[in-house]
Amino acid sequence: MLMNNELFPITMKKINGNWEIGGISISHLAEKYETPLYILDKKTLINQARRYINSWSTHSHIPFKVLFAVKALPILEVIRIFDKERLNFLVSTAGELYITRKAGINPKKIYFHGNAKTIKELEYAIEEDIYAIIVDNFDEVEKIKFLTKKKNREINVLIRIIPNIEVNTHKSIRTGQIDTKFGLPIDDVLSLISSLKNEPFIKFKGIHSHIGSQIYDLNAYIKLSEVLIKVGLEIIKEIGINLEEMSIGGGLGIAYTPQDMPPSIEDLAKFVSESFKKNFPYSFTLICEPGRSLVGRAGITLYRVESRKNINVRNYVAVDGGMSDNIRPTLYGAKYTALFLNEYNEKKLFRLVGKHCESGDILIQEVEAPWPNLGDLVVILSTGAYNFSMFNWYNAVLRPAVIMVEDGKEYIVVEREKFEDLVRGQK
Repeated sequence: MLMNNELFPITMKKINGNWEIGGISISHLAEKYETPLYILDKKTLINQARRYINSWSTHSHIPFKVLFAVKALPILEVIRIFDKERLNFLVSTAGELYITRKAGINPKKIYFHGNAKTIKELEYAIEEDIYAIIVDNFDEVEKIKFLTKKKNREINVLIRIIPNIEVNTHKSIRTGQIDTKFGLPIDDVLSLISSLKNEPFIKFKGIHSHIGSQIYDLNAYIKLSEVLIKVGLEIIKEIGINLEEMSIGGGLGIAYTPQDMPPSIEDLAKFVSESFKKNFPYSFTLICEPGRSLVGRAGITLYRVESRKNINVRNYVAVDGGMSDNIRPTLYGAKYTALFLNEYNEKKLFRLVGKHCESGDILIQEVEAPWPNLGDLVVILSTGAYNFSMFNWYNAVLRPAVIMVEDGKEYIVVEREKFEDLVRGQK
């Protein structure tokens, strides 16, 4: 039996031999909405948002903002839920900005980051009158100068620094080391900030940073705060510009396996706040940008077993989804935990794979679980972050529906695609 409660949405439990989420039978959801199926637990989403707000409220001696990184789960209903919980929003493309605005979000709650924003994307952001653009490079500044002058409109900016901090996570999701495509070296940032002093349409607000994703070591955030403090003091004392905001980015890790023990949201807020309180004597707004740790635990993916085989060297169990609805194991070896709803058969070791024409379509390399029957249901835990947003059409499969559950009720927040969607826009 799985022991790590951090793996489960807070309402997921086993009652009289049947698994439920949000007070609803998981088997019932499979029958009603078919599989594969993404399921989101609303109470877990709200719980995680409130933990962030309450933690910073408790520990921070200065104003703060919690931004939901929309890339983690760009769904209208999720964005609306977080808006009601007083979160702000971080987008990284014009598409994410469109989705966020379509959800009814006040543009003054939106920040726009990214390392290769196009002229059209920046123009869209300026026209929407968003709160701030997080500048990544010198070329981007020239684009912003051109657009703001053309439109005679001001825009707030933060400048993204490279903090030169390496974290112990997969190389594909590290962003704070010296060799990275994100941000600028500190000397270049200071030079860029100095050059903005006399720009009529660009208002410098602060500095931004991000060290990576799925981070377990809070010492990395303490080191980051020390870098931000050093740069912030130089901006104020040497350049003579007011510093209104500093961002520590997001990236706090979550549990994907029973062995995972991620740090708490509360400790993140406590230790980072203490670092700034001790070493930075000026008032500013502290920004945190969670994505995965807001939505990851809230989601599960539901599959059916479609085939089983033994080829002497290994047992295989294949389900009706795979790398289209969860490419992360194939992309960078992400690990997940499976729960087989039929728990009565003898346990075996096997590889859990998807249905796609790709040998790398592996959901979990090795599972020890009750050997499933054909048609049995399988739940993959902790799939709320990046599974829906990284969906792909490989093998022309259909994107699963997304169901929200709460207090014995369920409702569709994203409809299952139809075959017609596969050729939309084709001639």
